[in-house]
Amino acid sequence: MQDYSRSATSAADEGDKAAAESSIEVFFGALRDFHSVPHLAGDAKETVDVLREILAESDPRSVVAAGLPIPAKMLVESALKGVNHKFVEDLNSSEAVGIISKADLGITWAQLGAAGQGCIVEVAYDEAVKLASSLPRVHIAMLSSKDLLPDLATALARVGELLREDDRGQRKPAVSIISGPSKTADIEMNLVYGVHGPHALHVLLLDWL
Repeated sequence: MQDYSRSATSAADEGDKAAAESSIEVFFGALRDFHSVPHLAGDAKETVDVLREILAESDPRSVVAAGLPIPAKMLVESALKGVNHKFVEDLNSSEAVGIISKADLGITWAQLGAAGQGCIVEVAYDEAVKLASSLPRVHIAMLSSKDLLPDLATALARVGELLREDDRGQRKPAVSIISGPSKTADIEMNLVYGVHGPHALHVLLLDWL
């Protein structure tokens, strides 16, 4: 006798996988449209390998990292062996600015991604997180594929849920929507990227965390 329940479950799993792959393709296409560089890592080793590739390409003199969950922080630490770096959480404002402003590359964690708009959402309770994503010339934003949502409206609704569930009292976060390196145009309408922030944005999507 054929096990129809198992067949139905298998079909549902395949459908979910196909939908997730489609969402990643849409997200990566939209990121490229905004001159961001998408990366996909399927496991911990690949995550370290991708980070090392970006570091080799960027050739930073110093790196700062902030706001990373423990599993990601451990992998970043591994990737940064031999590179001058510092994890900069919980510094006072003047100390944070002094250290982060001298860094060439910043690594932070994005809470959410919006596939359709090719943007990430950063919820920063620590000023160092915001500075690490905005002051260095290269920004690497790490994001779990579980937190990739179909569009910005859905992502902002999720941000509202996160803030309502938050137990940090009166401490309010800075919520930033990041959609690539900043750009401006001169009088001849020639676009220049990275004028008001990082020159390059790498989004590293972790399809295993």
